[in-house]
Amino acid sequence: MPPFRFILPSLLAFLLVSVCPLVSAASVKEDALAKYGRVVALAEELNVYREDIMDVIPKIELAGKALLENNFEQADRVMDEALIDLAFIESRRPTELQKAVKLEWLELYREVIQKYAILALLAYLFVRLPYFRRMLLAERLTPMGKIYLLLLISSASIFFSFFDLSRYGESAWAFLDVQVVFLGIMGMIGGFWPGLLCGIVVGVFRLILKPEALVYFYVAVGCGVAAGVFSTRIKSFTAMGKTALLGGLLIGAAHGVAVYLPLAKYLPPMFVAASIAFLAFSEGFAIFLFLAVVSGVLRDVRQREREKEYLKTRFLFLQAQINPHFLYNALNTISAVCNREKAEGAQKLVLRLSDFYRRALKRADEKVTFREEIAYIDSYLEIEKARYQNLLTIKKDLNLSEELWNVRIPILILQPLIENAIKHGIRKREEGGTLTIRGFEEEGALMVEVIDDGAGMPPRILHGLFRKKEEPADDAESTGLGVQNIHERLQLLYGAAYGLQYKSEPDKGTTVTVRIPVGNGKGK
Repeated sequence: MPPFRFILPSLLAFLLVSVCPLVSAASVKEDALAKYGRVVALAEELNVYREDIMDVIPKIELAGKALLENNFEQADRVMDEALIDLAFIESRRPTELQKAVKLEWLELYREVIQKYAILALLAYLFVRLPYFRRMLLAERLTPMGKIYLLLLISSASIFFSFFDLSRYGESAWAFLDVQVVFLGIMGMIGGFWPGLLCGIVVGVFRLILKPEALVYFYVAVGCGVAAGVFSTRIKSFTAMGKTALLGGLLIGAAHGVAVYLPLAKYLPPMFVAASIAFLAFSEGFAIFLFLAVVSGVLRDVRQREREKEYLKTRFLFLQAQINPHFLYNALNTISAVCNREKAEGAQKLVLRLSDFYRRALKRADEKVTFREEIAYIDSYLEIEKARYQNLLTIKKDLNLSEELWNVRIPILILQPLIENAIKHGIRKREEGGTLTIRGFEEEGALMVEVIDDGAGMPPRILHGLFRKKEEPADDAESTGLGVQNIHERLQLLYGAAYGLQYKSEPDKGTTVTVRIPVGNGKGK
């Protein structure tokens, strides 16, 4: 019996010694596999496969191989190293995300700027086309011109979509839809109906590509119509910047609302508002940029034409001096004869005519004081008074300060206006009429009015005085060429705020106002 009392304890001890290592080994293996799973999951989350800067992937492979060989100690050690590396990569993740976001925004800005550059180039090429440039300078597009413009803009909207310049409806995520910009340009230059038709053409094109996105059709039509409405606010193609910017911003904002408002329940409100604002600005500025380039080129062309016309006028003026020189000498000879023959009236008249031509021999670009110009006018009017006698009454209201009398103005500015008043106004009335010359200062400018109570002008003749070179004259008797030369000459010297202004009514007479700056250095 005594030996058997040790059998049970011995058996229990043997079982403990045999089983415990097996249980311990199973637990270690499960822990190692769990850690291996965490390492793999974290590596996938951090996307270390794309750029494994810490050599995590080889360590994961080595740990897996050690687990297959039941070398848990090595596997555990390698996985601990991998976890340290992954923790370092995870700590750098916010910085890398910020860098990625910055790069994406830079890419977006590059794309927008690239489109701006293309639009500016297209605007320059468009306005250089002689057919459209002539109509834009004349401030009027003919019906056929509007048709050609419609075909050009519609074709460009569709053509550039195949080069990713306009994304036919997907521009909500590009922040600039050039098709919308083209529609804005079409409506503002062409008017309401061309804008509507262009919107329909572009809208149908979008429906063909995305039949399920009906909203993009309405966006295209709406943009064309809105731009056409804004075209009524454009008074001149050479000065449409503010209207283009305001219209462009409203068109871009409407586009943004149509695209982003339906997504408001899925996106943060600030993101929706910022996206609408950015789209409004980017598209509004694009429309403004295109039309601003067009306006700038037109102003440059018109300025060059004025300078060319001014040089041509100077040449003709100098060329015409040959005859006045001969006539001036001949009149002096006649005056001497009249003096010998005691014809004092004739002598006085000849001297006035001689003085008139002496002043006319000055250079076309020379400036004289207002006092000298009035003296020149007096010589001319005395001759005209001798010619028309009682049919011509002359009045002058020139109570001016010494500063105004000494204002320097281009020579031969007033004489053609007075000649027109007598020839085309007073002379056409059997009973004759009155010519009045008034001078006064207004808002820093010398104002000179030449007033007649003659026949006046009908509206078509009045319009012809300042007709564009491309427009035909309205009447054979129109004095528009000489008047326009004087007007453009003054504007070339002093700016758009100065020049001539006409008021006239049939059978009531005509008033022409000359506006010249005082004391700003230009007229000195």
